[in-house]
Formats: sequence, C-alpha cells, structure tokens
Amino acid sequence: MEIWISTRRTETFALGQSRIGGAPDLPKGTVWPRHRWLRSETSQWPAYAREDLTNAIERGEVLEELHHVALALPFVAQLDLAELGQLDPRFARAGHLWLFADQQTTVGEIGDYPYQASACLYAEGGELERVTPPPTPETLPGLALTFATATGDQAEPRHALWPARYEGVIGAVPPAGYQGLLRVDSDYTLDPVINWGDAAWITFAIPPQAFADGRFDEVRAFRFCG
Repeated sequence: MEIWISTRRTETFALGQSRIGGAPDLPKGTVWPRHRWLRSETSQWPAYAREDLTNAIERGEVLEELHHVALALPFVAQLDLAELGQLDPRFARAGHLWLFADQQTTVGEIGDYPYQASACLYAEGGELERVTPPPTPETLPGLALTFATATGDQAEPRHALWPARYEGVIGAVPPAGYQGLLRVDSDYTLDPVINWGDAAWITFAIPPQAFADGRFDEVRAFRFCG
C-alpha cells in the first residue's frame, strides 16, 4: 500500500531529517554523485548536444576530467529509514537513503521504459554534515515531509512512498519487476517549482530482492509521461 506524503516549504531541517529537495545531510567525505560520459562518446554527439555540454561546463554543472565529463546530479530526496521503519516495517533498517536524478538525461531502457541518470546512496551510521549542492541542472525547493496511510483519493501533488504501478496506463511506471520506492510529483505552487518537464512525476524504483538485500545501487529513476 502507498504511504502518502504531504509537504511543507521550509529552510530549517534537523540533521538527517527526511526531506525532498534543499540540501542533503551526507556522511562526511561523501563525493557528490555524478553521471559520466567518455570524451570519445561526447565527441560523436550532434552539434546541439555538444553546445549544451559546453554551456553546462561553463555553468559548472559538468566537470572536465581526464577521459570523462561528469554531470552533477540534482538532489531529489533524503529518507531517514529509522523514522520510516516506525511507519512501515518494509523500511525496518537503520541509516539513510539519498536519491539523485537528472530528468533531462536518459541513459538506458528496461524493457520499453527509459530511465534517467540517477544515483541512490545508502549509509548506516557515521557523522552527517549538511552539504551545499554544486551547480546542477535544476534545484528542488526544500520540503519537510509528513506521512499518512493512503485512504480515499490523494490530493495533488501526489508524492508517495511505495507508489503503486498504474496498470493499463501507457507509460506507467515503474516497469514490471520493479517496486516503486518514492514518487515525487510536479508541484507548480512552489518557488522554484517542481516541474518534471513533459512528465507528471518521477518514480525511483528497485527490484524487490535488491531492496531486501540492500543493493541500492540498483535503484533507477523513471519519469511518467502523461
């Protein structure tokens, strides 16, 4: 069953508190996740894509490395699993999850479902520190989260933990074989807005056995295109 999430705009968070957007609290020494392309690959991109890359480098969103270029992934959400485990036994483990995704960068497909450049970090224990995000393609406003058991019809925006798959809907996410972990909906009432482009929402999903085993590197980010 879904766990619905309501949000409140704030600039003040306790260290380690679950949130959407803002600045994450990462274990000390954590390297900000980036998606990398080989320089030999980018040299074959069409002219417009190479121009976009040059502009992103100038804005500081992409770093030039020896053999790669590296895009900083936007921070989407931080989940305190100890807190969530009190709400739902499926989250019954210590530590935190941090979820990152760039909605404009599609990097592969699972079946017929494209997925975005993304990363999921997991850590248990260790000292956390608030990290100012580097320049990224977009920044989500900081939102404190309140959780509730799903009942009736959910008001928009429709954020949720364990989001259900929308069977029979073209472009439904997550694909078969994946369990939704977190859905973050578009929200145009905020400043800045959360806007997943031409999509209604983004869903982070993972194969159920991978979640049980703690293999969070198998999390993928899928956009629902409405």
